[in-house]
This record gives sequence, structure tokens and C-alpha cells, in this order.
Amino acid sequence: MIQGLEHLCCEERLRELRLFSLEKRRLRGNLIVAFQYLKGPARKLERDFFQGSDRTGGQWLQTERG
Repeated sequence: MIQGLEHLCCEERLRELRLFSLEKRRLRGNLIVAFQYLKGPARKLERDFFQGSDRTGGQWLQTERG
């Protein structure tokens, strides 16, 4: 416990220390992950997987199509 803040409730301590609540930190983390999924390397990996990348040679697409 930080001295001088013992008498404050949890929300007031966070405000005094300029920190976000756990709920807001989780929301922020979820938004960051969602953004990375939509715009980051995960999107490229997904696109390569469904279109067939040079790594696989697209052979699995040929067998799926028959």
C-alpha cells in the first residue's frame, strides 16, 4: 500500500495515481489484439492460408477442388 492513500477506496487510489482500472486495461488489450488481427501480420497469414501461399505451392487447394 502506498502511504497516504490507505483511507481512499480503490477507484480513488487509481484516479490519484492516474491509473486505469483492470476492466479498462482488459478492454484496451482486447482492442489492440483486434486491431492487430485486422491490420497486422495475422491478416496476411490468413490471406495466404486461404489463397494458398508459395510455401505450400497451393497443392492443398488443388486436392480440395478435385
